[in-house]
Amino acid sequence: MAALARLLALPAREQGYVVEAVLSLLAVRLTLGLLPFPLALRLLHIAPGDAGNGRIDAAEAHEVSRAIARAARHAPFRAVCLQQAFAALLMLRRRGLAATIHLGLARETGTLVLTAHAWSRCGELPVTGTEMADGFVAVAVFAA
Repeated sequence: MAALARLLALPAREQGYVVEAVLSLLAVRLTLGLLPFPLALRLLHIAPGDAGNGRIDAAEAHEVSRAIARAARHAPFRAVCLQQAFAALLMLRRRGLAATIHLGLARETGTLVLTAHAWSRCGELPVTGTEMADGFVAVAVFAA
């Protein structure tokens, strides 16, 4: 109930962003969870590529970033970095902004264990997961 009260205390524009972010996270979670990855990418109209088409707007990218972070904290399901990155891409694309998702791997120190991480960008601007991307090598990039 407290999360709903905090949402309702936000300005209407921010409320809209957060609601859109929750719905985007849910759509991505269901799509990636139920479908094979290549089919999910086709359904979401996401293609491999290293440059998103569209304009770059720092203020808008920041709003999307804040909304995704807020929605991920309060969603009734666990929204991991992969879902956050794809949801951000959908929101950025909806606004005509450049969007890329980077899927990366890193080796845990002193072991053969690999760790995966996903992050998103609007041009070179960080949107989701970039604070954790240090040490990860991008092995795939998707653009919208």
